[in-house]
Amino acid sequence: MSVKIAKNSGFCFGVKRAIKIALESAEENHDIVTLGPLIHNPQMVEKLKEERIVSVDKITEIKGRPTIIRSHGVKKEILEQLERDGIEVINATCPYVSKTQEYAEKLSEEGYKVIILGDKNHPEVKALRSYIRGEAIVVANAEELSDKTFQKVGIISQTTRKFEDFQELVRTIVPKCHELRVINTICNATSIRQNSTLKLAKESDLMIVIGGKNSSNTKMLAKISENFVETYHIETEYEINKMWFKDKRNIGITAGASTPDWIIVEVYNKIIEYMGNINNKISKVEDIPSF
Repeated sequence: MSVKIAKNSGFCFGVKRAIKIALESAEENHDIVTLGPLIHNPQMVEKLKEERIVSVDKITEIKGRPTIIRSHGVKKEILEQLERDGIEVINATCPYVSKTQEYAEKLSEEGYKVIILGDKNHPEVKALRSYIRGEAIVVANAEELSDKTFQKVGIISQTTRKFEDFQELVRTIVPKCHELRVINTICNATSIRQNSTLKLAKESDLMIVIGGKNSSNTKMLAKISENFVETYHIETEYEINKMWFKDKRNIGITAGASTPDWIIVEVYNKIIEYMGNINNKISKVEDIPSF
């Protein structure tokens, strides 16, 4: 039996940057908060709490403390409110998310009806909509627009969506509008991670997808994987069932963009333990064979 990890698993640039900003800020100020979870990984959020970086959900809970803006961003009006309240803002929004917000604002200013491919309940999309004049249309897939026609349309995407779904949305809109502008706002790291997961899933008998259950990009990896092979989406080693590996020869692992290395290592070591190879446990992700 072999266990391999998909290349590019774990923290992405935006998450690494957000955590770095948060930890450095906490060194300077021991009374600091994040407005919403910094990233979508409960275990990492708990680790940050140990460093005195506390997550709050409402502006009223800030109580004058320096506030870190999470990697997914927040609504434009919230930033404006924090400024009016004189709150020190430490912006850890992923640069790719910030760029998408700029595109959304520009498209709406130029008179385009903005269509967003994404999850309307995701914080990134909620923030994105606030940069658009008038009502944006948020769809999870192209089928949701089957009965609509448009004049002037701009299409963007939540940064963690599948590129193939974005292409399908564009194909659907083309015959339904007079003018169309498409801006590919899917993060390149997301596409690379998804392709690596796809390749490994095709070569595996079982896939373990590691990451927060509230993580959009991790759920997308699980969705991609389960199209080809038996797949389990877990957050930690404690969710693993030894019986999953019965009669399985090739085990694949992948992890979302907000999954820390130490969790990946723990999951790998637990799988190795169940395989009876306790002496082959590792201490860092780089020691896991990759595919």
